[in-house]
Amino acid sequence: MPSYKTRFQMMGTFIDLVIHHHNGGQLLKDCYLQLQEFAQRFTVNQSHSELMNVNHNAGIRPVRVKADLYELLKTATAVSLDNANPFNIANGPLIKTWRIGFKDATLPSDSELASKLELVNPSHIVFDDVYQTVFLTKVSMQIDLGAIAKGYFADRIKQYLISKEVESGYISLGGNVLTIGHAPDSKAKAWTVGIQDPFRPRGQVCRIVPLNDKSVVTSGINERFFEHKGVRYHHLLDAQSGKPIVTDIASVTIISKLSVDGEIWSTAGFLNSVDDALAYLNQQQHVEAIVISNQGHVHITHGLVDNGHTILEK
Repeated sequence: MPSYKTRFQMMGTFIDLVIHHHNGGQLLKDCYLQLQEFAQRFTVNQSHSELMNVNHNAGIRPVRVKADLYELLKTATAVSLDNANPFNIANGPLIKTWRIGFKDATLPSDSELASKLELVNPSHIVFDDVYQTVFLTKVSMQIDLGAIAKGYFADRIKQYLISKEVESGYISLGGNVLTIGHAPDSKAKAWTVGIQDPFRPRGQVCRIVPLNDKSVVTSGINERFFEHKGVRYHHLLDAQSGKPIVTDIASVTIISKLSVDGEIWSTAGFLNSVDDALAYLNQQQHVEAIVISNQGHVHITHGLVDNGHTILEK
């Protein structure tokens, strides 16, 4: 079976697609167009996107959205309502205030952050299943799907490729890796994915994970940050304080069947301590986690085995 691959920039990152299929060239073109449509509709960086139409009508009226965006918003809101974790799609006002990851990132004042906290409560997102509408009940609320969208996109692309009888390939959206089957030339019948070492340059890994039809997603405090007067501020924000989460965790990696679950739990698992994160993630079904501390120690959930080089599922 011939192999086809492509790399392109989209959504502020590099996207890599590899598939083994006799019609792979056309399928990759289809995937590009589908990702382009998702990126345009689900972004907060374009004022006329479908998601921004919801945000622009905050406190004004409910907005009807397409079925896929409605499904994703409901899924993300359900997790956001769990106060035990920091995942929160209503964090848009805080993200917009800090601007971490952009050139104009700034350190907000305490009073500025306090004024945003009443706007980041996900209980003020109202859904109507009959009319398929979304309503942000407070003026200036803003949903941001940056913590979940790429995983959802990857799952949709995989669904499409499988429907076209693709049996082997992988999808990498900015390092969020989702595999289809296993690498054809792999004796271990797996794709080999590296876990980024959070203390070394990009591309240098601390563990290897063999994947067969699974996803790996990593979130880390060294991924996006800015420094002000010698203090580093990372992009994972606490909706209770409005400030970056105070934690002894450097990165959380999730192994799961669905990439959207990896996106959710790699953020939701960023608790105040490694012990808290492991206890919480061990309670979640269908996910396993690799948690790296600020001291560089690698910790794993109950369903994994670590030999110091490779991490395997039991």
